[in-house]
Amino acid sequence: MELFARNPEIFLLVTLNYLLVAIALIHLIFKSDYPVGSRLIWVAILWVVPVLGIAAYWLVWYRRQGKL
Repeated sequence: MELFARNPEIFLLVTLNYLLVAIALIHLIFKSDYPVGSRLIWVAILWVVPVLGIAAYWLVWYRRQGKL
């Protein structure tokens, strides 16, 4: 909790990032129709690439659904 006391904005941004990753992973597992290999690649992208991975996942998903 020392990080929160020193830099609350960094702590909140990291927490928000992991919350968004968790939501994307739940969507990936239960709502998507990707094959297993693609799901594993997306899991790696979501965990390794912090903010861009989340944005890329939803952008690709909306393009696949024809919403963009």
